[in-house]
Amino acid sequence: MSSLVKVFIVAFFLVIALRKRISLGIAMLLSSVFLGLLFHMKPFDIVSAMVKSVLEVDSLKIIAALVLVMVLEGILRETGFLKDITGSLRAILPDQRLVAALLPAFIGLLPSAGGALFSAPLVDEVTSDLPLSPEKKSFINYWFRHPMELIIPIYPSMIVTSQVLGLPVWRYFRLTFPYFLITIVSGAVVVFRRCPRRSSDVREDYAPTRSDWISLARGLAPIAFVVIATVLFKIDIAVAVGIVILASTLYARVPARYLAELLKEAATSNIMPMICGVMAFKGLLEVSGAVQGLSESFEILGVSDVIVAFALPLLVGILTGYGPAVSGVAMPVIAGLSVSVGSAGLDFRLISLAIISSYAGLMNSPAHLCLPVTVGHFKADLGRVLQLVAIASIPSVLIALVRAVI
Repeated sequence: MSSLVKVFIVAFFLVIALRKRISLGIAMLLSSVFLGLLFHMKPFDIVSAMVKSVLEVDSLKIIAALVLVMVLEGILRETGFLKDITGSLRAILPDQRLVAALLPAFIGLLPSAGGALFSAPLVDEVTSDLPLSPEKKSFINYWFRHPMELIIPIYPSMIVTSQVLGLPVWRYFRLTFPYFLITIVSGAVVVFRRCPRRSSDVREDYAPTRSDWISLARGLAPIAFVVIATVLFKIDIAVAVGIVILASTLYARVPARYLAELLKEAATSNIMPMICGVMAFKGLLEVSGAVQGLSESFEILGVSDVIVAFALPLLVGILTGYGPAVSGVAMPVIAGLSVSVGSAGLDFRLISLAIISSYAGLMNSPAHLCLPVTVGHFKADLGRVLQLVAIASIPSVLIALVRAVI
């Protein structure tokens, strides 16, 4: 049985488990075991690989960051920072939908899994009086957070991809910027098409005042600090959030008892099993050789370069939900294809297709941490959210595919 067939069987198993309302963490753990067995791994080796992956430094950093972000969310909500942001933006910008999209886009400057959880309460607050379902609110928070990954050169996937393909960052930006715009437009059409600009109880003739701008600056200060600390000064997000928690606690005089309650609530939430399941699945994919086997399967089948550039990054993205994994596994295969055009060098249309397909795969992956984090916050149906994401992903992938074929 080829690696491609085995991977499809595991993917089907995961989809069935999620449709049976099994939690993502448990579903990923079960899928990890099933994957290991299909690739003839011994039970002890399966468990060992899962435990090792969960206990990796990067996994522990993600857990720490998410727990601290949940604590900070509680503090910002309790002290009124969130209301400052949403209230002032509603006064400054005439379109509430624009506010809802801008908030996660701003947090998208944070190259971390915790960003989605950071922006979720802001989106929830600003859309509280709009006729939007939990699934559409989840889509807004999830979808508009990620277009920045296509153009901001601080994301690991962009850095690794440009290096593997021998592509300068400026060239990468030129290739992906049109798709960045397409992604934003397609997301807006999917979620805002029948949504009013703002709620009926907000005055249309209201003009922003100086106090609105001050409130906006005050509310954004904690988030801006995290963005600046992580992006410009390369401080670990868990450390940056910890500093903001300490400063906010002292500034607003948050009681120690309330802080302890927030920490306990965050530590005992479903975040822990979810992250463990995702990281265990990622580890089994690498150790079992499943991802590497995909490229070999395509080579054996003798499929065209266009199909490989489209399907391989898409599949790896859906399976791993992890940008650097796609960059490290799929992109070397793309770089090795016959993509030269005379003496012109690389075929940029084919590379664009690979990049956009990998992005679509990541966005449609249940293993992408931002997705379950967002769905969990809004208590939405994962399947319905994925339907919206899939629809919004079609335009950019279709355009890239047509350009590669033509």
